[in-house]
Amino acid sequence: MAERWVLDLQGKRIHLSVDGGCGGTTLGLHCAVDEIQGGGRVLWASPHMPNATRFSQLFSSLNIVEASRFHAMNLIGNMERCVDAIVEAEQNLPSVGLIVLDDWCESTGRIPSRYIKAVIDLKKRIDDSTTLLLISKAGTEVNGNNTEVKPRSEAVLKDGGFEIWTLQETEQASKILICDGTKLVGKIDDSGFIF
Repeated sequence: MAERWVLDLQGKRIHLSVDGGCGGTTLGLHCAVDEIQGGGRVLWASPHMPNATRFSQLFSSLNIVEASRFHAMNLIGNMERCVDAIVEAEQNLPSVGLIVLDDWCESTGRIPSRYIKAVIDLKKRIDDSTTLLLISKAGTEVNGNNTEVKPRSEAVLKDGGFEIWTLQETEQASKILICDGTKLVGKIDDSGFIF
C-alpha cells in the first residue's frame, strides 16, 4: 500500500531546487495540504496559479472551510514590494504556518542578487515558527552518465540561512527528494507524493 510523504517543515527555511517539470509545484501543494490539515494557513505567492487539475486533486481531501485557508498572491513586479505584501499578510492573517514562493525567480541563469536579498529579508521578517519554502528551477550538471540537479545560488542561500533541497525525476518517472541528508524516492498520485 502506498503511503503519502510526511515532511517535517515546522519553522524551516527551504530552497527547493527542482529539475524542471518534475513536480516542484505539486510538492509545494502537497506541503500546503499538510499545513491546512494541521490547522494552519498557507500563503502561496507565484507569478501564476498552479495547474487547476493538480490543485483540485490534491485539495480534494479538504472541505471548503479548510480550503479557504489557502491564500494565493500574485508574485509580479518589484520583489521588495512583494515581500512587504507577504509579511503584511502573514502578520494580519491568523495561524499562517507556511509561505510558498513558487517560481520566485527566472527559470534560467544566475538568480539576481536583489531577489536573493529580498528572500533573505523575508526570512528575517516572518515569524520563527512559519515555514518558508522557495521553489525554483535548478541548473544541471553533467557528470559522466549522470545528470545531477545543480541548485542555483546554493552557497549564498545557505549562508542566508536556507536549507537546500533538491527534487528530480528518474528515467522510470520516480521522484527523488533530497532533504536534510535524507533521500526519499516515490511517485506522484492524486493525493500528492507517495512512497
